[in-house]
Amino acid sequence: MAEHPTKTAEVPKSIGGAGQGVKIGVVLAFVLVISVGIALLAARAVRDNEASVLENQQKRFQLLTQGRTEVIASWLDNLSHQGDRLIKSDLFRLYASEVDTYAGDLSNLFGRLHADRSVEGQEGATLAEQLPMMENMLREFSTYAGFLNARILSRKGEAYIATDGYLPPMNQEQIGLATAAIKENGPRYSTLRKTAQGLEMDVFVPVYPPDAVGGTDEATGQKAVGVLMMTRQISGKITELLSNSPLAAKGEKTRLMQKSGAGYREIAPWTADGFLDVGFPVKVDEDGHIPFGMRPSIEDADTRVYSMGVRIPGPAWWLVQEIDYGQAMKPILDYDRTVYIVAGLGILTALLIAGLAWWILTGVQSQRIAEQFRALATQIEEQKLFIDSINANIDEFIVLKDAHGKFTYVNDAFASAAGRPKEELIGMDTAAVFGFDTAKRLESIDEVVVREKRQMTVSEPIFLRSRRHQFQVSKSPYCAKDGSCQGIVEVYRDVTEFVAAQERNKRLIRNAMEALGSTIEAADPYLGGHTKLLAGLSVEVAKAMHLSEMDIAEIETAANLSQIGKMFVPNDILTKPGKLTPEEMTVMEGHVEHAYRILKDIDIAEGVLTAIYQMNERLDGTGYPKKLNDGEIIVLARILAVLNSFCAMIRPRSYRGAKEPEQALEILSGESNRFDPAVVAALADVIRTPAGERLLADKD
Repeated sequence: MAEHPTKTAEVPKSIGGAGQGVKIGVVLAFVLVISVGIALLAARAVRDNEASVLENQQKRFQLLTQGRTEVIASWLDNLSHQGDRLIKSDLFRLYASEVDTYAGDLSNLFGRLHADRSVEGQEGATLAEQLPMMENMLREFSTYAGFLNARILSRKGEAYIATDGYLPPMNQEQIGLATAAIKENGPRYSTLRKTAQGLEMDVFVPVYPPDAVGGTDEATGQKAVGVLMMTRQISGKITELLSNSPLAAKGEKTRLMQKSGAGYREIAPWTADGFLDVGFPVKVDEDGHIPFGMRPSIEDADTRVYSMGVRIPGPAWWLVQEIDYGQAMKPILDYDRTVYIVAGLGILTALLIAGLAWWILTGVQSQRIAEQFRALATQIEEQKLFIDSINANIDEFIVLKDAHGKFTYVNDAFASAAGRPKEELIGMDTAAVFGFDTAKRLESIDEVVVREKRQMTVSEPIFLRSRRHQFQVSKSPYCAKDGSCQGIVEVYRDVTEFVAAQERNKRLIRNAMEALGSTIEAADPYLGGHTKLLAGLSVEVAKAMHLSEMDIAEIETAANLSQIGKMFVPNDILTKPGKLTPEEMTVMEGHVEHAYRILKDIDIAEGVLTAIYQMNERLDGTGYPKKLNDGEIIVLARILAVLNSFCAMIRPRSYRGAKEPEQALEILSGESNRFDPAVVAALADVIRTPAGERLLADKD
């Protein structure tokens, strides 16, 4: 009987050992499952991040190349339009048309080596006599426009006028481009070539007959009769176009590539040869572009880059944006490192949890378990701070606002620009940072974003630290799973320099308009200063009538161009003393149609063209050219009608002296059936203002 208790005590001991082994197995299985899960999640996060980073890089390239491509295309278009000053001259068009109809040999007619031969036929003799004058016109145009040389080609591609005094032979590419410019009714551009002066390019622009409209004459179907070939040195311009953009990231470069035979060459004006051969085969897609991907660098085939190329309309050029492979992969590698650290911490956490569970199973005090959890929480917080530091290294301003417009998150770039700590900005609203007026404009957009739950982008002037910036602000809603809008994410991009460049371009256009007005007035000795006075008074009257900024800008442009048609009125009619005969009046009134013909193909606002066309109409239908009545005449034309008559009356003419402004106003007021009384009343107020008095004082 004494042995039974001893055997009973051993049984629980063995059973307890087996139970302990089962518990250890469960803990180890838990650790293994958690570790595998974390590893799989980390691998997926790495793959997703790599795809996201490369997708963002591709979008950046698309934005950069699109912007630069538009700049280059605009520059090429402007380059081709510089020839308009010459080829839109009726004298030059008529001469080209006569050459086109000449049946003889152009080389015998115009060649320097055949200058001592007689020309058969009166037609050929006339063309030959006019040749020196046409050469001088071409030479003056080439010098003025900044071209190295220029020449005029026949429809067959034969050159018969050149700025350099002789007609050197053209290569097959030049002949083919000249033929293409005529056949397709548009400008063509040659490939770049290296000369002693640098990189040069030829521009071919079709020359149309005097009555042609656009590509063909609508009445006769007549096409271009010749081609203007202009040669330009563009080394400096190419270098400027390829300069690094402020938006370019570290390691990014913009390159320009040109097709050369069966291969490609990089355009490099800064090198001795001007070109660098591309040392690998370039593949383009069906649209002619080079898709985004990893490939050798254009500059060095041994260097790997991510690149994308866009085919530039016109010449055989490709704009290629590329970034060094190491720079492109840096954020991916940094993220991978972070993910692996977090994954390691997760596995460590799983081990810690397993250890805590084991300690609980073995009776470890609850206080030590709590200490382990606090240590784990500290590690998680450190990782959160680490990830936040990564998100803070972004140049654009990123802001998160709640549904009440309070900042819940701002990145370092925004806090630095605002000049306040991030902690201080949290809880503030837009008015506290940017001021009441700016906040009111921005918050009106917030209402639309929240209500319609869609992204909106606006351009707004914003003052930061007493300095004016122009920002492009993108606003996007962020919503909960139930669809309710929780707040707004805002991204601010500083476009101050870009807007300033646009304003400079507007000033250049305005100066060009004023210069054109002065050129027009040179045709009539009594017209001098008329356009300037007309434009100045028209703007003041439009302001007095509370017209929009767009209408004010359009009436100023219309006033500067209003006299352009008089360039085509004979001087003996334009300056005739005394009353014009009915036939002469018909010729004089034709200046409106001349102005319409010149301006309708130019990219100007419809309101400008209509105002110029209607400014000689009268409310009672006695004007010209269409004899419109009151309701058919736009307000800009009514203003120009009153101001044009007023400016004409207060300036002297060959058949009368100048009237006083009060006399002119009295005459206009007495003809309320012909002139808009509201415009006359506004003019009466304007000439009594300081601005009106200054304009009248400078009228002479």
